[in-house]
Amino acid sequence: MESIRLKLPLENIIKMPVEKTDNAPAVFFLHGFGSNMQDLFSLSSFFPSEWYCISLQATIPVQFNGWAWCELNFENLSRLPDPDQIRDHSRKVLNCIDMCINQLNLDQKRITILGFSQGASLSLYCGLTLPKRFHAIVALSGVITKKYFSDEFDRNHINDLKVFMGFGKQDPIIPITLAQQVKQDLISLGLKPNYNEYDAEHTISNDCLNDFLIWLKELPH
Repeated sequence: MESIRLKLPLENIIKMPVEKTDNAPAVFFLHGFGSNMQDLFSLSSFFPSEWYCISLQATIPVQFNGWAWCELNFENLSRLPDPDQIRDHSRKVLNCIDMCINQLNLDQKRITILGFSQGASLSLYCGLTLPKRFHAIVALSGVITKKYFSDEFDRNHINDLKVFMGFGKQDPIIPITLAQQVKQDLISLGLKPNYNEYDAEHTISNDCLNDFLIWLKELPH
């Protein structure tokens, strides 16, 4: 698997397609709290050979070689100490996407974001604020809090956004009741999320992996 790195606003690692073509689809991976760009990059092998797989890294250091998209309040995960950190990282992610579209000749109509945990929260934020920019959002074991960001959502185009959500029923970090509430929040905004629960903890189970890969494959181009 050939990989490269580009000079972007965020550290990155990129899996090249087997055969380079113009207007290729791409998935951007956003890792979870305390992880790094190598984590979700391992999913690249499951994506079609013609896709670019681009893993981005957050900028807030939290532990040895671990990074965060925003600081957390571990006593109340729905409360963000600094929501502006999400906004700032969203701008950086979008700049990375634009630069990759130009430098790699990506198909701007087939851009997917896949995020895990805190990366899923950022993925949802990017999709809800700029839904026309994305082909699909895959949000795994992560939620978004309406009270901080709902005024920023693009309600005129939000109902067309394709969203897959996956959660573990035994997740000790994201209670399944919170996940279900976020599902209802998205429905109230006019979305029709593909919402799924799995017999798993805070991880991407094999069933979840298979489900979102099939879902992405079946989406209209």
